[in-house]
Amino acid sequence: MKKKLILVCDDNPDDADRWSKEVRAVCPKDFETTPVYPDKFFQAISGLEERRKLARSEKGHRVDCKGNLIDDASIIFIDYDLPRLNSRSYITGENVAYLCRCYAGCGLVVGLNQFGSNYFDLTLRGHPESYADLNIGSEQVANPGLWNETWCGEKTGFRPWYWPLLPAALQAFERRVQDLSVSRALDKRILKYLGFEDEVTATLPRSTREFLGPNETPEDTTFKAFVLKSGNGLRPKDVAPNTESMVRIAAARLWKWLERLVLAGQDILVDAPHLISRYPSLLKGDRKTTAAWNKTTSFARGSGEVNIPRNKNVRFSQSDWVSRPAWFWKKLVNLDEIREIADPFSKEQADFVFCEDTSQFMPREAAREFIADLPSSFVRRFVIDHASKEGKKVSKGVDYSPAVRFSF
Repeated sequence: MKKKLILVCDDNPDDADRWSKEVRAVCPKDFETTPVYPDKFFQAISGLEERRKLARSEKGHRVDCKGNLIDDASIIFIDYDLPRLNSRSYITGENVAYLCRCYAGCGLVVGLNQFGSNYFDLTLRGHPESYADLNIGSEQVANPGLWNETWCGEKTGFRPWYWPLLPAALQAFERRVQDLSVSRALDKRILKYLGFEDEVTATLPRSTREFLGPNETPEDTTFKAFVLKSGNGLRPKDVAPNTESMVRIAAARLWKWLERLVLAGQDILVDAPHLISRYPSLLKGDRKTTAAWNKTTSFARGSGEVNIPRNKNVRFSQSDWVSRPAWFWKKLVNLDEIREIADPFSKEQADFVFCEDTSQFMPREAAREFIADLPSSFVRRFVIDHASKEGKKVSKGVDYSPAVRFSF
């Protein structure tokens, strides 16, 4: 079986080699990892830029996206700072991420070091404006939590909850592309396709709706209109090389919208750890042990640890469009079958809180609260207490930024 290709791109060959080796040591065996050195990297970027120019000049006629090194990548890591390439043309990793997403046939795009080499984003917004599907620091490429669910146990370690699992995210991206292509969905309305009913759409914050485009009624926005007119698909004046590219742009950029602007707030869609934090009665197992709580943090199996009343149509059914199981919050709060809703005075104080930087529950006294920068009423979140023994181990060298989020 042919292995999936991971490209690690930088203008510094030593860094490309080092990061490639680090990724190779932790990624699944069905991937192969290759560093891309400056000359080949620049050649590949130039090829994508030529496609961009050709697509404009051809005014919508098909331009094939085949034959470039980047087209073959299942996952591509791109460093942000590229000074050795800028002697030939001004290039940043964000420029390259845009070209990869809009003018290449690659899978996931991971940006490195645009926001720091080893950081945790206390805003929890995750930079939706960036065309990288995920932005991380280069010191995090070898984190096993990017590649498998190593955090689903009693051990704690730095592993932000807002990260997807890269192998699973790649498969989901490919399925989204396939589904959008087969169903010829470009002319379909985004929110209806995703299963957002009117009562849910009406609760979307203005800043979340704006990402879909300038239309005053985002519920009418189609996938094609998003790609062409929102400013978060193709840039103004740019032209898609072909229909398949528009599908890939929509599949990637709207996934990031759901992950970073919709799910992150936990008030439109809510995932298992945040749901049981509010309604502990939904947790299966012994609520006095962290082991039971931490079972909900599995992307693959977490939903099975939450006792949602059956046949209530509250699950977000488009599972390939988010990285973890999720439910519609507005529908949940109307379920009298949930004990805390039927009898608000019965709600018990949970002994554990969910730490966004470790993807684990911890005793409340071992955690530190911060305020996320989200258009949501659920902005009070937790990370592990840096002053604790475990916290010092987890947060060593990590830049929790902006630190003002700890001040309230």
